[in-house]
Amino acid sequence: MSDRVALLRRFQPSLRYDSNEQFFADSAAQFCVNPGNELRRASAGGKPGAVLASAGPIGGKPALALAFLGAKTYGDGTAVKNTDLIGVKGRDYRDQYVRLRTSDRELNNRIYGRAVEANGRLWLQYWFWYFYNDYQLALGAGTHEGDWEMIQLRIHQDREEPDVAVYAQHRHGEKRNWEAVERVDGSRDTAVVYVARGSHASYFEKGFHQTEAWYDVADGKRQSPALELEIVNHVEHAWMGWPGRWGDTTPGDRGADIEQSSPTGPGMKKHWRNPDRLLDDAKAPAIRTPPRAPEVTVKRVKNRIEIGYDFSDRSARPLALVVTVNSRNEKGVPPMTHTFDIAGTPRGTLKTNIPVHPARHYDVYTSTVAGDPPVPSASQFSELDAIEVEKDVPLAAVAQTIGGIFARLRGDR
Repeated sequence: MSDRVALLRRFQPSLRYDSNEQFFADSAAQFCVNPGNELRRASAGGKPGAVLASAGPIGGKPALALAFLGAKTYGDGTAVKNTDLIGVKGRDYRDQYVRLRTSDRELNNRIYGRAVEANGRLWLQYWFWYFYNDYQLALGAGTHEGDWEMIQLRIHQDREEPDVAVYAQHRHGEKRNWEAVERVDGSRDTAVVYVARGSHASYFEKGFHQTEAWYDVADGKRQSPALELEIVNHVEHAWMGWPGRWGDTTPGDRGADIEQSSPTGPGMKKHWRNPDRLLDDAKAPAIRTPPRAPEVTVKRVKNRIEIGYDFSDRSARPLALVVTVNSRNEKGVPPMTHTFDIAGTPRGTLKTNIPVHPARHYDVYTSTVAGDPPVPSASQFSELDAIEVEKDVPLAAVAQTIGGIFARLRGDR
């Protein structure tokens, strides 16, 4: 086992996020500690199911924790049902995510690794958990609470290195010989994974990828943090085999794709026990060039962002402008994405309510969504330099200010 752990650590991949990404690979424990989250039975007759455990805990219920989850029974002996779920209270997902990332940073930037043998071959699997699938490329069709993604590497029969890599992408995967997999500069062992905007599907190359129903963009422009690798197995981490759903988004919900719902966990995937299943189903999706990035003007106006645009010369007029704002001065706070409806307005100026602090630097990535079905574009990068020197502010005052900003931003999309 120690040899397998060494291999998992040696070949730990590097994730490259898209410029418009705002949810990142973290610990699945976020779903257990997020205030308001509940483990409950499925809804019936239009009424929420019985609460089995809750973050907090609340109302005398058991505390929700990864260790409480199991394949057959929960930590208090209650029987598990396949229809059980962990649900998020409210729809202010980004606000809740920011609070999680800034209040408990130990849960940030984590991936899971496991080694499994199948048909005489050793596979290294790497699983990625995301708080929310924010697939805005189809104007909100396909978003859902919770998201599990993964890649896997097959170890060569005669050498302690991979010979094949398979990256999961929606209903299928893509495979490549190890020699053809992009590696981090200066490393023979660290594979690069391009994470698709919002959907978090894994790709070998950055670019514009056609999926079964929509499109994925994975430009790799977002600076990626170092990731902590947690080694797991089905015995000591029984929660990996919990059959319930990580989220309570179901088909028919507002903003949910007709064929999507919140996911089940790794142990319920066909390739958890037999990695060859994902290999056998793997395809080579077409890589295309995305529509060109929008040419926009981004500037500060009274500590808000203002965006000037003109798309009158485009054959496919954009339906929406997607704007992702990030400040390197706000430690632990992830980028925030805003979607603005500009259908029927080919040119104009967006006077947004996006706040910018005069003493902070911001990077802004802007892209469009156009056509039917909606097609995302490449993104344009803009910088807003600080115009004042930041003063020392008590942490309590900072927290109060951030809380006020979140309150104003709710419902901005």
